[in-house]
Amino acid sequence: MSEIIISKQAYFHNLTQITNKVGSKDKVFVVLKDNAYGHGAVIMAGLASKFGIKTAVVRTHKEAKEISKFFENIIILSHIPNGSENKNFIYAINSLKALNLIKPKTKVHLAIDTLMHRNGLSLDEISKAFKIAKKRNIKILGAYTHYRSSDEMSGEFVIQKENFAKAKAQITDLCKIYGFKKPVFHSHNSAATERDSEFDDGVRVGIAQFGYAQFDESLNLKPVLSLWADKISDRILKKGESVGYGGVFSAPKDMKIACYDLGYGDGLLRYNGIGELNLDGGVKMLGKMSMDSFSCEDMGDRICVFEDAKTFAEFFGTISYDILVKLKPNIKRTIKD
Repeated sequence: MSEIIISKQAYFHNLTQITNKVGSKDKVFVVLKDNAYGHGAVIMAGLASKFGIKTAVVRTHKEAKEISKFFENIIILSHIPNGSENKNFIYAINSLKALNLIKPKTKVHLAIDTLMHRNGLSLDEISKAFKIAKKRNIKILGAYTHYRSSDEMSGEFVIQKENFAKAKAQITDLCKIYGFKKPVFHSHNSAATERDSEFDDGVRVGIAQFGYAQFDESLNLKPVLSLWADKISDRILKKGESVGYGGVFSAPKDMKIACYDLGYGDGLLRYNGIGELNLDGGVKMLGKMSMDSFSCEDMGDRICVFEDAKTFAEFFGTISYDILVKLKPNIKRTIKD
């Protein structure tokens, strides 16, 4: 059976590197949305909790419930208010409209649009947000922003930091005026955490915790996930014979090949048989990938498909996120010390 192996040692190494940089475990907010970027949300939540992380960030209310027993604080980024919010979670407020719909007494963090122009309040909407929150008894506990170009060498990162500094000053003053607690601020994503040296109350680390640097290789991060496939069958492919749909690969000589139990139905991007898609064992995938399997030279009963998702990402012209997050939940996930 195909399997994903999660390296506890690599994960704790990455969290240690990040913690050392930002100064405290309490400042590390682990982003576990979308099944923890394909790694398995419940598994990674358990490991993060054992390491000492107290705050997690997810996409939906359902994701928050799945990992609720592991963290003191869970921030939900993309919840659409419906009046049935849970008092134990913290909900992002992505628009003024959301403040008018969310359940009274709900804990919230304000999303601030500092340049991304996707979600969040503009700087001139912040004061109005506090008036609505006070009127409806909504608990503003903090605020955050998201950097759109922190992984690129451009001035936009600096501009957003300056805009967020203005927002923080305004929010701090408004919290005092309206009687809210001292606000918690967070803005750094993985790339921003790598490139910066000064941090807010928390950093939201997503892909970095799983071993993929976006900006600074000096953190020496290690990939946490490796993907493995098991042999279904093997055969001798004779010279001139073809394997798989369309027969796009023909054997240049007699070859011992095998069929392994992973395919695009398991979330892998579909290989069409063109180009050199090499697996971790150094062999090329042969012919088109099937829904539930692929073929290559016989590498024994089990083969490592990849230990570093960059291998597949570079071949398909995409990013590691895209490869990892597509891995289906039905693939068995096992923690290895």
